Amino acid sequence: MLTRLDKKILEEIQNNFPIVQSPWKQLGRKLHLSEKDLIERIKILQTQGYIRYIGVIFDLNKLGLKSTLLAMNVPTEKMKSVVRIINNYPYVSHNYLRNGKFNVWFTLTARSDKELDFIINDIKKKTSIKDILDLRTKKVFKINVSFKL
Repeated sequence: MLTRLDKKILEEIQNNFPIVQSPWKQLGRKLHLSEKDLIERIKILQTQGYIRYIGVIFDLNKLGLKSTLLAMNVPTEKMKSVVRIINNYPYVSHNYLRNGKFNVWFTLTARSDKELDFIINDIKKKTSIKDILDLRTKKVFKINVSFKL
């Protein structure tokens, strides 16, 4: 069960994270906690599963990069070897196992569409999986999600 303080910590992290040299110290001050106590509380929230990840999200287009969401139809007996191959590519992230025909989903980032195509073909060759959906972004719709606790 989340305490009132836990809820406030989660709201501050998602909405008002300070971009300064000592963010935990500044955030702790705002919440009337020491830096050490705040970090300890965050570790507990992570252990309990309330926090999965704390990090930045970059606008890949502004950085001159391209990305795509890929979905693969991977037979169960090939799952481990295929996932191992996919995860060896340096610009693969968000690799998930899903139910349904297309059961492995991941994002791939590269310097150009040409490089994306090259890597996708390389994945097809190395995994012997030809049934891959390439779901490149046509139009970006940005929404701001903030969970009120």
